[in-house]
Amino acid sequence: MRTKSPSKKTKSPAKNIAPAPPAGASQQGVGGRVRFLRQRRSMTLEELAASCGLTKSFLSKIERGLSVPSISTAMKLAASFDMSVGQLLGESEYDDSISVVRRKDRRSFMRDGSAHGYNYEAIAGGKRFKSMEPYIMRPPFDFQDDRLFEHTGQELMFVLAGRLQVHFSARVIDLRAGDAVYFDAQVPHRSRSLGTRLAEVLVVLTR
Repeated sequence: MRTKSPSKKTKSPAKNIAPAPPAGASQQGVGGRVRFLRQRRSMTLEELAASCGLTKSFLSKIERGLSVPSISTAMKLAASFDMSVGQLLGESEYDDSISVVRRKDRRSFMRDGSAHGYNYEAIAGGKRFKSMEPYIMRPPFDFQDDRLFEHTGQELMFVLAGRLQVHFSARVIDLRAGDAVYFDAQVPHRSRSLGTRLAEVLVVLTR
């Protein structure tokens, strides 16, 4: 009798490789991707909330596109999914030491043009292993609530156009085009646009 050769076991994908979401998830933006990643890991909203330190109701609003996650929130979600912020947001990544992103290829991954939400564009999507997370940010004119954000690392904000107001716990700083602020990201903070047009800001985060 011929014995069957043992079948080869297929290797499960590495944890830190972001799976491609279904078409619906990419169309729904970051909220649809968060839902896809959570469901793929068989996680409940309660489990994800406990893992990243956010409330279940806030996560539900993010998944439904009713709330816009800040960069600090995106970093917490990415850590819970064991991936980078870029992978969480579905950036196309590959192994290379140099990453070039043309203006037309910048990917917007937050609510576009909203007066109540932040809009971010990734400008280093092709770099797989980053020690920095650079973005173009257009903050809203009004804050959604009284929350301040904090996260690990340090943060640089350089105003490219318009006027920006940055709120810290005990200090408010107004910036114009050409101005910059660099701070420890553990200091609670938030920002908003001033004037009649949304500010355009280069934001660089360290991990």
